[in-house]
Amino acid sequence: MRVLLAPDSFKEAASAEVIAQAMARGIMRGDPQAECRLLPLSDGGEGLTHALAGTLHSAETVDAIGRPIIAQFGFLGNKHTSRTAVVELASASGLERVSPADRNALVASTFGTGLLIRAAIDAGADCIVFGLGGSATTDGGTGLARALGFHFLDTAGHDIPLGGGSLVDLSRIDDSEVPDFVKNVPIVLACDVTNPLTGPEGAAHVFAPQKGANAAQIELLDQGLANLARAIMQYNGRDIEHTPGAGAAGGTGGGMLGLFNATVKPGIELVLNLAHGREACAWADVIITGEGSIDSQTPYGKAPSGIAKLAQSQGKPTIAIGGTVTRDPHTVEALNETGIVATFGIAPGPADLTTLIADTERNVEITCAAIASTLRVASATAVTAATSPCESV
Repeated sequence: MRVLLAPDSFKEAASAEVIAQAMARGIMRGDPQAECRLLPLSDGGEGLTHALAGTLHSAETVDAIGRPIIAQFGFLGNKHTSRTAVVELASASGLERVSPADRNALVASTFGTGLLIRAAIDAGADCIVFGLGGSATTDGGTGLARALGFHFLDTAGHDIPLGGGSLVDLSRIDDSEVPDFVKNVPIVLACDVTNPLTGPEGAAHVFAPQKGANAAQIELLDQGLANLARAIMQYNGRDIEHTPGAGAAGGTGGGMLGLFNATVKPGIELVLNLAHGREACAWADVIITGEGSIDSQTPYGKAPSGIAKLAQSQGKPTIAIGGTVTRDPHTVEALNETGIVATFGIAPGPADLTTLIADTERNVEITCAAIASTLRVASATAVTAATSPCESV
């Protein structure tokens, strides 16, 4: 049996690469004769760099609240043969970088991600695959843009402070210090959401609460993003406010589309294409995928549904595992339609969240061992049935 192990990360528990390795250990416990191929995935958020990059580089930068950190970017394939860099916003400006007690929705900034992009360009990148997702910010990407030379000015011509809370004071955008090669470098945004920049379904209302924003701050951030859209319209005539995906990563999607040579592609489709997912599915007999929560969002642009659809197109079944798994009939039906034929929760029984997170790798391994044992028995039974003579009744 050939098994393709293609999980996303289990957020706050383990990376996609670590989950895939735990899956492999479990498969080999359940069926020592199995062949495994690991394909850690990302839908554009955490793990994109490790999913795609052939070479990794470290750079000094800052996190979302300005503390010095070391973060990574990469190059597709070999740096000597590829000049396409992979940068994920979560690497520098991610929510997981900032503890709940330190989160500040009004001042959190993407400035550190801009430093990471500049490091990639300085290292020779002439194209960038940029993962949106997992941000601690709602600044519309203005911090990122500032790190690359843009100025965001108030009515007095002074730079407004970093963070989404100051965008209500933005009057105009100045690009006089932005090099042409920075303005023109092609940037492909890997994005798994279609939210607009503002409004009830926009960046502030939908995503800012998890970043520490209260009701009053959400309204202020939404007003600031609307003001950013107005300033970009005045700056270059681009209308970003209602563009699908503009609300991704606290509005960074909109800022990138408005200020840079950027285009949007569905994250998991982009990853599967660049990671040769079709060839991997063709090799496999069965695909096992997973993410932290298999829920109502999973069928719509998430990594498990993306790999399942690709496998389904080649007649291959997909099994999904998760820290939690919904049993809602409508979601289960939607999962089945993507090609996911069965779902398994990894929790061994009642336990507190801290314990479950700490035991994630072990629980993944145990679950995959059980799946492999079941598949091995089913395969042996099918062979026996096929070779045994039939008796007529």
